[in-house]
Amino acid sequence: MSTPVAELSVTDLGPPGPVLGAGGQAIVHDLPGFRLPGEPQRLVYKAYKPGMGPSRHSLERLIARRHRLDPGLRDRLDAVTVWPLAAVVDGPDLRGVVLPRIPDAYFQPVVLPSGASSEILREVQHTFVAPDRNALIGMPTPTEEQRLRICRDLANVLAFLHSDDLKITFGDLNAKNELFRLDAEPHVMLIDCDAARVRGDMGQQPNTPDWIPPTGELLSVLSDRYKFGLFVLRCLTPGDQGSTRTDPAAAAGVLDATGMGMLRDAITEPPKQRPSTLEWFQYLSRCLGEPLDPPTLGALALDRTFVAAGEPLTVRWTAQEAETVEFIVLECDPVVVDGTVGQGAVDLYPTRTGRIRAVARNRLGEVAVATPPVLVVDAPRMADLPVPMPSMTMPDLGGLALPDVTSVLPPLPAVGAVGLPAAAEPVGAWLPPPLVPEPPLIDPAGPPPGFDSGPTAFPLDTVAILSGAPDLGTGPTTHGGTV
Repeated sequence: MSTPVAELSVTDLGPPGPVLGAGGQAIVHDLPGFRLPGEPQRLVYKAYKPGMGPSRHSLERLIARRHRLDPGLRDRLDAVTVWPLAAVVDGPDLRGVVLPRIPDAYFQPVVLPSGASSEILREVQHTFVAPDRNALIGMPTPTEEQRLRICRDLANVLAFLHSDDLKITFGDLNAKNELFRLDAEPHVMLIDCDAARVRGDMGQQPNTPDWIPPTGELLSVLSDRYKFGLFVLRCLTPGDQGSTRTDPAAAAGVLDATGMGMLRDAITEPPKQRPSTLEWFQYLSRCLGEPLDPPTLGALALDRTFVAAGEPLTVRWTAQEAETVEFIVLECDPVVVDGTVGQGAVDLYPTRTGRIRAVARNRLGEVAVATPPVLVVDAPRMADLPVPMPSMTMPDLGGLALPDVTSVLPPLPAVGAVGLPAAAEPVGAWLPPPLVPEPPLIDPAGPPPGFDSGPTAFPLDTVAILSGAPDLGTGPTTHGGTV
């Protein structure tokens, strides 16, 4: 990686390009043919008017703070600020600073009152004035939601500067030092960052009229909080005197009770009671329904662990900060559901054994969770059975009646009475004699008409069985009669 250049001389820059802008403190020149090692941006030279620039020490500390950042944090800083890259010196004197050129997306084509066309910076002061005044020159008017997003994004940038990673006080927050765009992220970019200060630096900072803290305090993170409160009030309540408004009551129809409390604390209460820009970012993000962190996804609950192929399987899920939850099943189209509801159930139709994977996503990241394996059983079709099934369709008889099958079946054979064996011989003298005479043997030819055979003798005695006597009886036991 190339060693960063912290200082340059005026002669190092070569011939300056055309003037891009001028103000009370400096003139900005394009540097079309000049590049800094490791810095791919188009660059400009901001030449300070005599006695109007920051202290050399303060500016060099800002430049060094950026150089020491990790690449990811440095890229984030470059995306939301026009940060000083190198000081331009002449011996002991500070002559100016090299800055990135402001991206084209923050310029707006307009028609001036003279009728001439031009491009001007889309400064946040255009969000404070009445919309019809913007319409006269062709400046876009943000919607109410877009105004909340502009406030949210400025809060995010300031919270980043105030964080322990940078420890920066921006200081001169006003109507012209912040630019906005409506087409893509980020919505806000800070300019004139060479006037910012590293925390603890006692260098003097500029203060713009109508943005001066009421207590006359030195500029600090606490004064940034006060000025951000004014920005929220003025951005959300455009109209006459909008750029100088200081009464929080004007936002009563725009912010809820929580937001109104934060606004009053920021503008009218003692400095230490002012909400941090991180708290404002969190509040405004909730107002917009946007996540604050990457999503989390709980364990997936299945209503069964095996299922026939093509049959529904219900998966219950819970998630936080998710915008969508996608369910991925083998050989099936993904199913995407709304994650903002926080929980739900979805029917899936797996066709192969495997795990079901869920992925929760929001603009800050994603997280995935998988189920245990789900057994999918292939249910056979009728055409796949090894033995053809009989047809149950009734044949067409052509109007003929079915025959009476009872007329063609042979008659059942006649069966006579079955002879039963005689009773066994008595066993043991202690049993009583038979109570009834033994019946005669039945004639195999069948009993005569009207014949009653009477009781039938058996070798077991019911009385003996019930009274606990030995198994075999000595007398007849009746069947179909009395004992």
